[in-house]
Amino acid sequence: MLFFKAFLFSSFLLGIYSKSIQNSTNEEQDFTFLRNEVKFLKERLDNVTEIVEKGTKTGQKSVLYFVRLSSETTLNKNSIVKFDNVITDEAGNFNPGDGIFVSPVTGIYLFSWTVFTASSKIVDTELRVDNVIIDTMYAYIGIGSHVPATKIVLCQVKKGDHVWIQTTAHTTENVFANPTGASKSSFTGMLVHEN
Repeated sequence: MLFFKAFLFSSFLLGIYSKSIQNSTNEEQDFTFLRNEVKFLKERLDNVTEIVEKGTKTGQKSVLYFVRLSSETTLNKNSIVKFDNVITDEAGNFNPGDGIFVSPVTGIYLFSWTVFTASSKIVDTELRVDNVIIDTMYAYIGIGSHVPATKIVLCQVKKGDHVWIQTTAHTTENVFANPTGASKSSFTGMLVHEN
């Protein structure tokens, strides 16, 4: 019996000792894992910091603008729409005097324009890049309604290219309406990818 008690006691001690070794091993593995994770996160943070600092040092700005027509207007065919109310123009490349955006860098741009017209009237417009028609939009609104028509275009634009919205050669009376104080025809552009 004494031998059996000694055997149980030694087995108990051996079990505690082996668990202690296992716990120590698990703790070391956990510590090693955490140390590697911290190292990985620090490297990623350093990379992000470098990218941000590089952009700041080169003085890169966002290229985007949003402009609107300040009042109702009627334009003949082949007339540039002079969006004269600048809401935002990050890079300062839109001229409200002539309604033309001049691209500061070569890249893929997103352009969008929205028009309101009066009941039973037409607005027939096109997006031009250096006098090349990229896309067109025809808007005819029925009686007693004011519904906006919007077109979105992605296209390649070179540095120095001129971009504008103008009426097409088909409609002589393009009525740009302002149905409410906030609802106005607008033109938006932004650089998506520089290349």
